[in-house]
Amino acid sequence: MQASTNKSIAFKKMTLQLITKLCLLSFASLPLSHVVMAQETTITTTPSTIDNILINPDIGITEHHSFNIKNDPWWNQPTHPETSVVYFRWYWEELEPQKGKYNFKLIDDTINQAAALGKTTIIRFMTMAGVDDVYYSNSPNAGKKILGIPCWLKKKIDPNTTGDICTDDNSYTIDYKNPVFKKNLKRFLNAMGKRYNNNPNLLRLDVGLVGTWGEWNLASHKGYERPTLGNHGYTDADLLPFPKMMKEAFPNKTLVMYLGSNDENILSHSTNRNYGWRADCLGDWEPGWNHMEQGYPSTIEHIQGIGNTHNSYPDPKFLQRWKKAPVDFEICYTVDEWAAKKDIYTVEKVKQTFDTALDMHTSLLNLKSGNIPEIYQPLLDDFLKKVGYRFELNTVEITSNFKAGSPILINSSWINTGVAPSYNNYPVVWRLRDSNNNVIAYFETNNDIRNWLPADNKEDIAPKHTQKNSFTLPKNIKDDHYFLDVALVKPNTHEAAIKLGVEGMRKDKWHQIKSIYLMNNY
Repeated sequence: MQASTNKSIAFKKMTLQLITKLCLLSFASLPLSHVVMAQETTITTTPSTIDNILINPDIGITEHHSFNIKNDPWWNQPTHPETSVVYFRWYWEELEPQKGKYNFKLIDDTINQAAALGKTTIIRFMTMAGVDDVYYSNSPNAGKKILGIPCWLKKKIDPNTTGDICTDDNSYTIDYKNPVFKKNLKRFLNAMGKRYNNNPNLLRLDVGLVGTWGEWNLASHKGYERPTLGNHGYTDADLLPFPKMMKEAFPNKTLVMYLGSNDENILSHSTNRNYGWRADCLGDWEPGWNHMEQGYPSTIEHIQGIGNTHNSYPDPKFLQRWKKAPVDFEICYTVDEWAAKKDIYTVEKVKQTFDTALDMHTSLLNLKSGNIPEIYQPLLDDFLKKVGYRFELNTVEITSNFKAGSPILINSSWINTGVAPSYNNYPVVWRLRDSNNNVIAYFETNNDIRNWLPADNKEDIAPKHTQKNSFTLPKNIKDDHYFLDVALVKPNTHEAAIKLGVEGMRKDKWHQIKSIYLMNNY
């Protein structure tokens, strides 16, 4: 019985060896293309969207001569929205009190204080205030009338200013044609540009070099009935040098020009050359003539070259310029003042105000750092969910055999449900994170999100923007579950910058997209 059993076992071993050899010979004879170590598979995921207000770089509500008005320990407005941008204006005399000696500290401190809060800065240089305007209490010149231009320059161009000092009188109206004025302004701007043109925390500049408060008119000095520059003898040739000298001083910065009036053609000339634009007095619904019903429509028609007055530099594509350059607004009065006139500033009218800004594809709105009455809060909340850009990751397809050192393809579809693009690029970066939250790989892309436009009309469906990226999985990994995360990052970093309108955001602003199982190549 024992001998028979041993023979049987021996026969089985021979049989198995023979079968194994035959299988190996057959496998070896197959073409190399048929040798598959692991099957390639595709995983598709669709992140869930969220309805939160997202505070993101370069968009939303701007601080107005404040840094964090919502939470300021000394003077705050708790109802004011959170912000990512601060806006400051200075008169030339504050920045060059003596010829060639610049008060860089004022600008440096402002930009640095904002940057410490994670915010960027917009600035405007001004040359003339309203008659009898005085500096506020927080200024070293508190209580003094605002000259606008430095005293040393005023003595050169104002024949009525004599002696060593300038009297406390700001009734002088600048002659913007004066060559001495223009020569010194250009020198001043070049000095500013040399210092700040490449400062990453300076978001953009508001070209407010001309007119009362930098608003390209002579209001207060020439009354308020048509105080436009064109109505007071200025031609395009007189005014065009000012945006040009600003561009020459700040070639790497985005510039925005004031909306202006039907009496000048400076804005259309500028928007034809990639300047953005801004407008004051959003929400002015006062009886009679107002900005919302008369001012804006007629000026925009003039800019397009279809108005009642001739425009030598029309911009027929003006209402499409938002696709490449920003649109900013500042409200008329304060929101508290709106609430004090509820018969004019009804909920319906204020909604129309915010809708107008959205229809114009605005990125930033200046609320003058004021209180937001409860009656308008829901309207503002809705506005904040749409202003500027709002990026949502629509779908992600991940294709790989999920083994160490193998290719991984990530096809992603994005939409912008806001009303404007991002005018700065925040590249897409993917990363792999292990179960202990250690990052084992970053996958960088060369995309440009400045091309991720929203729908032309805010009620329309946003177009999809597709990215197809191919990467290689790390060679040294262990079998485990890993997390695929994504972020829009600050350029040349792995620091997430933008909150997406989808679920899954982690504390570092990276968004967890999918858990995948990876294997080593043993």
